[in-house]
Amino acid sequence: MLFNTEQMEEYRKTGYVIVDCPFPARMTQRALQAVESQLIAPEDNITDTQGNHYRLAPQISDSYWCALDHSLPFLQMELHDEIVELARQMVDDRDLYFRNGGINELAPGMSFVWHRDSGEEYVEFMHYFSGSSPDNGCLRVVPGSHRGSVDELMAEVKRRRQAELGSADEDRTKSDVELPGEVSLSLRPDQLLVRSSKIFHATWRNDSDEGRLMHHWLFRASHEADHRFRFEDYLTEELVEALSQQQRQVLWLGRDFSLSDKWEGERERECGQVRWGVF
Repeated sequence: MLFNTEQMEEYRKTGYVIVDCPFPARMTQRALQAVESQLIAPEDNITDTQGNHYRLAPQISDSYWCALDHSLPFLQMELHDEIVELARQMVDDRDLYFRNGGINELAPGMSFVWHRDSGEEYVEFMHYFSGSSPDNGCLRVVPGSHRGSVDELMAEVKRRRQAELGSADEDRTKSDVELPGEVSLSLRPDQLLVRSSKIFHATWRNDSDEGRLMHHWLFRASHEADHRFRFEDYLTEELVEALSQQQRQVLWLGRDFSLSDKWEGERERECGQVRWGVF
């Protein structure tokens, strides 16, 4: 599976494209079952200081990672052969590497405010594997905002917050202000969003009674020195044995490469404490 000419043009123009999931529905179902097996009461999740996991406890306090982020059900989707081919097409590199993935659960009554993820340009895969809609906090984007600065957009957000909400400050307990030209991306569990890291985006507030689940991940070209960690330090032997040879290659298992300095603090805190295995 590769993106066709129209899909590539749509991505270049708007900063995102929506496609059908190339992996079978049973993989999504296994991921949902794995989540169900790990849920705890939200009031007991006191270690979720990063606000990523409403009912999924981080493996250690102040960590982004729960037990499932790179567990087998999720790696099998992230590293599915056709996903890897799509990523190679987007980054224009056969020897790419899997940087990392993760699960985000948007809590009831919460939203994400307008922002840009990064000043660097890379492609992110997003799978709303429990489905998303305006009612449960689906993604909102400004098409084309991946190009150029977002300073004017951010200034407009602050002006509208002041005028409509009485304060220019961020407030995740409300849906952020509406912007001209924004688009809401309701997605089914069998759809995949592929979008630029630089697109300006927010979510609606989750007004449902359940957490809204989203699984996202990214690859980087071989020349981009952005390795967060070495996967052999974080994956169990049982999990590695369950992967194909191609999947192990994309993880760069056993290869010699430099780690990015910006993640050094995370590695010192988490290495030996955070592990992912088979569920």
